[in-house]
Amino acid sequence: MPNWAYSLNTLTAKTDAAKQQLHSFIKNHLKKADTPNYRGCTIEVDSKSIIPIPDGIVKLEKMGQFIQNDDGSFTENANYDEQAEQAQRKANIEQYGYEDWHAFCVAEWGSKWGLCNTIFYNDFDEDITTLEEITETLDEKGFIKFKSATAWSPALGLLQKICELYPDIELRCEWGEEQVTEYYGILTYNKTDGGREYSRKDIDVGEAYDMLDRLGLVNKDDDDGYYPNYESGLVEYDSHRDKNSDEYIPAYEEPIALGCDPKEISSEN
Repeated sequence: MPNWAYSLNTLTAKTDAAKQQLHSFIKNHLKKADTPNYRGCTIEVDSKSIIPIPDGIVKLEKMGQFIQNDDGSFTENANYDEQAEQAQRKANIEQYGYEDWHAFCVAEWGSKWGLCNTIFYNDFDEDITTLEEITETLDEKGFIKFKSATAWSPALGLLQKICELYPDIELRCEWGEEQVTEYYGILTYNKTDGGREYSRKDIDVGEAYDMLDRLGLVNKDDDDGYYPNYESGLVEYDSHRDKNSDEYIPAYEEPIALGCDPKEISSEN
């Protein structure tokens, strides 16, 4: 299984033209899932409609020795032809620059499975689960906000492509990976001005900590071990701050680790 990355994506319309484009985005790229995801949402972003997988690569998926079914299981291909499969791989590279779906999606989408387990939010950051609620939020507040899970890295290729297809909208993508301290950032993008990407070293550590809390990767209201280190400028982990750790030391016993001066604490007492 991959490490999962999580991105909070806001598509903003500041003009009537941009709002109409977001209505087209809803119509063209949001679809109802067969079953609700873990948050009860039945609406998902259709990655294949944003950047379609080429026909030859789709064809190859049905030519392997084992074919994956919709439920994730595999069936042996009774008509498997190794020479035909290899010929199709070669043709795909020559025509598209990629031999199979994995190479294509990682390069073009930014993540092999696209946008998964999507959750949509209203202006109170409450979950909304229907197309009607998503449309109502757009009409009243001028944005669509959603959080998605992606394999290994954020699907920045898909998100930027949305702005290419709908050139009057603006994107803000906040993302982090489940290892938390190693990989997080922000992307802002619109077609006119292009994009600007901020790595973890470019983001104010307090802002980064708040962002990771919004993504659900840290919990500001609980002792989970993660904290903003204002000396390094990075969000870091200390097992002494994690109440689930065998080495946990309550905050009041560890003033230095919290960035406090023990002398100041003593003088206050």
